[in-house]
Amino acid sequence: MSKRPAVDAPVLTLRQLNRATLARQMLLERTAIPVVTAIERLAALQAQWAPSPYVALWSRLENFKRERLWNAIEQTHTVIRARLMRGTLHLVSARDFFAYAVATQDLQRGAWNRLQVGQGVDPNAVAKLAVAFAREPRLKEEVVAHLTERLGSFGGPYKWLIWRFVSAHADLVSAPPGGHWSYGGTNAPYVAARHWIGNGSRPSEEDALRLLIRRYLAAFGPASLADIAQFAGQVPARIRPVLDQLAPSFRRFRDEQGHVLFDVPRAPRPASDTPAPVRFLPRYDELLIGYEHRDRTKSDAVVRIRPFGPLAPAARAAAVEEGEALARFMAPDAKTHGARVG
Repeated sequence: MSKRPAVDAPVLTLRQLNRATLARQMLLERTAIPVVTAIERLAALQAQWAPSPYVALWSRLENFKRERLWNAIEQTHTVIRARLMRGTLHLVSARDFFAYAVATQDLQRGAWNRLQVGQGVDPNAVAKLAVAFAREPRLKEEVVAHLTERLGSFGGPYKWLIWRFVSAHADLVSAPPGGHWSYGGTNAPYVAARHWIGNGSRPSEEDALRLLIRRYLAAFGPASLADIAQFAGQVPARIRPVLDQLAPSFRRFRDEQGHVLFDVPRAPRPASDTPAPVRFLPRYDELLIGYEHRDRTKSDAVVRIRPFGPLAPAARAAAVEEGEALARFMAPDAKTHGARVG
């Protein structure tokens, strides 16, 4: 897809893109919507660090209570936790799960298949056995042991790669450890999505990518092909044909560097001088890593200094000066640089 902008592609400044992003991400004002709706509007929530989804939703929703997310995961199964984009743990809606699984995992399936099929492992047999065994939540060691007992040893020296192969083919998703999910870690039991969700099925690759592209642009647009590929953890060549099909239905812009940006037609694009309130983002928030270039979401670079003991005024001043120098080194393009002690 060429970087040459269309005639009707107005230029958006970095500040305009920043405000568009903040509006889509519900960071200009908190919103009163259900948890599932919020997660779909955000495309997905990073869950690699267990507290992340709670902080992310608290910063975006009015009067958010942790129990609302617990209920969606544990009781109604309307929110799913699984390894999807870029092979990391995310929360997505149950409605979106199978499409995201196809869009983000199927390309990797081919690579994993070559390793396993070369060792005589049948992916279809793996999927059938794993789905039947994981009708209820099972630890991944139990799943692999069950399959090994019936199919023999899996190929490859890396346990994590074997597990990715199994979980992707069986569409295994994380279940709350111990029956209740507060801030549990990553070692959760797994259950087959078809049992956990209750309905839904894997769409075609084209339909899956259509949904992913639309969700992404609604949550992060205006954005480029490279941005969409970065979010999905896919090569741009896999995204491009479907984006080309959808492009006539999108609005087209370009950034100050001339990159072509796509957007859903009626998405918010606030004025560049729209006030932005203070909001806290959790570690690995998708907003911070969901673009090829992260210029639109960075402004300040601050080094936090935690001394081992009390500092004399001169030492404190020296530490701040050195911290500011480090901030400038690490983030030269940030608008402001600083350091603080404590």
